[in-house]
Amino acid sequence: MLTNFVSRGTDMVAFVVAVLLLWLWPAGPFADLPPRRLPPSVPPLPEVRLPYFQLPPSLTLCGQPVPLEDPVVREGLDREFTIVVWSRAQTLMWLKRAHRHFPDIQQKIRAQHLPEDLKYVVLVESDLRLNARSPAGAAGPWQFMGPTAQRFQLKATEHIDERLDLGLATDAALTYLKTLYQEFGSWPLALAAYNVGEGRIRREMALQGVTDYWRLALPEETERYVYRILAAKVVLENPGHYGYDIPPEDLYPPLASEEVTLSTSQAVTVRGLAEAAGTYFRAFKHLNPWIKGHSLPPGTYRLRVPPGQRSAFLEAAARGLPAPPAANPGKEEKPPAPAPGSRPARKK
Repeated sequence: MLTNFVSRGTDMVAFVVAVLLLWLWPAGPFADLPPRRLPPSVPPLPEVRLPYFQLPPSLTLCGQPVPLEDPVVREGLDREFTIVVWSRAQTLMWLKRAHRHFPDIQQKIRAQHLPEDLKYVVLVESDLRLNARSPAGAAGPWQFMGPTAQRFQLKATEHIDERLDLGLATDAALTYLKTLYQEFGSWPLALAAYNVGEGRIRREMALQGVTDYWRLALPEETERYVYRILAAKVVLENPGHYGYDIPPEDLYPPLASEEVTLSTSQAVTVRGLAEAAGTYFRAFKHLNPWIKGHSLPPGTYRLRVPPGQRSAFLEAAARGLPAPPAANPGKEEKPPAPAPGSRPARKK
């Protein structure tokens, strides 16, 4: 038995040796296979070097110098400056919207003899979106809360919200900022108070024994707020230096319109107003974003209509404008109930 086992082992060794020799033999079965080719070398990617932008050596805010020699101030501003420079999409939208709205805002600022730097507040507040709303309830381009809006004669009712009217809201915001400056004697303090409330500023100044804004410890949101206004000023005053070269035709033009005054003794539909102005519902609401729904109650309103439509609108209004359904005069129509089995609309 042992002899047979040794014999079989010898045969197995011989078989393995024969296979190896066949594999290595130049004329073996794999001799005609082409040599394995290595993939061609990939050229190295070009080196990408991003530019570095420095803060200007000196800055002013509303005509008052910013103490950039203070490391805390410089680093806080550098953070917001870097974010504004490299938030390409957001800063592009700032520049496009500013081209549309800044001329009207600057005109109002100059009429009240206030610093032109105040125009950057509206950018930081709302990105110059007229219908902007915050989770806390602030609304409009200047982000007025309800009580403050009421204090400065901005109406907010079931049918209208004047916080969304850029002209009225700008007038109210400038009046508020002027009031804050008169109290604190400092534009940085006035801007901080616009953000956090004058009561908080008074309290912190008393507790800390500090009257200089740049030495006052405030909530991080408020400190970043003032730095962000400064950063917006730096970039928007010289956008080309920071890589924002927008073709003039891509900047948003001012909305062409004419103003009319409408006095009505009955409720009217917004659709009827739009048709009287020679336009359609959505376009009319775009010119008058302060109108909340589909109708307006009796009253007197300042409306914007497309250019060249003022006379036609007034003639149509004199003939009579459509009223809402008689069953619910002056009230909004409820949306139709969803069909059975339909999926509810997704909120955005």
